[in-house]
Amino acid sequence: MNFEVIPFLSLNGQGAAAIEFYKKYLGATVLFKKNYKEMKEMNPNFIYEEGQEEYITHSVLQIGTNKLMLAEESMDSTMPWQLGNSSSLCIQSQDKIVIKNLYDSLIQHERVTILVPYEANIFSPGYAIVRDPFGVIIQLCVTVHEF
Repeated sequence: MNFEVIPFLSLNGQGAAAIEFYKKYLGATVLFKKNYKEMKEMNPNFIYEEGQEEYITHSVLQIGTNKLMLAEESMDSTMPWQLGNSSSLCIQSQDKIVIKNLYDSLIQHERVTILVPYEANIFSPGYAIVRDPFGVIIQLCVTVHEF
């Protein structure tokens, strides 16, 4: 089979800022980005509130060897938007320097919260957990496995 599974974040109005954050602190490359204003140009029936022109309707980022999609809208319109404690992004490498450098980059931002400081533990020679400014939990792990 030839397909991929890509994490998709719904950021409730913080998508554009999140893209800039991931570009600066994780070296993300924007593969695709469409904002509400551009969507309205494509589809005159697309409706959004004043001040939401730069909200992201869809984007695809490349971070390392993986893709991440993000937009503003929640996936389940029957429930209020909530970014919870049930999911995270896990960035892993066998290269300790790569993971330590990403951790050091992320914690430079004043609104990144360190949940678990970078250190060795029982399953990894280098592991940390941070919360980014948008509420996304990011695990950073030096892996000892060949996946």
